[in-house]
Amino acid sequence: MTTTKNGVTPEQLRQAAKDLNLTVSAVAEGTGLSKAYISEFRNETRNLSNTQQSQLRAYLNEQYETRGLEFPEVDNKSLENLTEGLAGMIQQIKRPAIMLSDDIPKAQADKLTDLIEANRLKLTDILSNDFQTGGFLGGDFSDATDDAIRQVFALAGLNYIAILMLQGRNIVRQVPADATPKTIGDWLSGYLAQSPLADLLPESESTEKASEEA
Repeated sequence: MTTTKNGVTPEQLRQAAKDLNLTVSAVAEGTGLSKAYISEFRNETRNLSNTQQSQLRAYLNEQYETRGLEFPEVDNKSLENLTEGLAGMIQQIKRPAIMLSDDIPKAQADKLTDLIEANRLKLTDILSNDFQTGGFLGGDFSDATDDAIRQVFALAGLNYIAILMLQGRNIVRQVPADATPKTIGDWLSGYLAQSPLADLLPESESTEKASEEA
């Protein structure tokens, strides 16, 4: 049996919440971790560091011992057997949970998921900023709030495009730097050439055909 002696899996945390009648707030208070971290880990949208895992495990162990219960170890053997049986036909990506196209190389998938997570963290920080109006003679928003709103939509848009790329449903492609846009799609592709997605954009159809002919 494969167990996680020094850490906790999301499944174990969900089971502990049932066994011990624990809320996210109680776990956060007992471990010193934020409620957001606990909630996202429980929902399998965030990984915890080794230190955070140890804090969570120690707290849950103490709660189980206090009630005279045993910590619920998880058998991961079935998942390992499934992965081996499929002979690599599936890719396990822990962050975030997205269905992948068979044509996406793992290295590119890792880069895209890392970018999505980095953008999500940026969004979290921006959304915690104070909303400010333009003041006595200003507009509806202050300059800082107007800039923050633009960043919110830009980051959300980048993540949406990255998710589509992971699914093999590309709406943007690489374009030559001096190309004149003929459609809004051309403009968007050119705009993203200056973004963190630049090195991950798929080649244009004309470039692919030229490579095939060569």
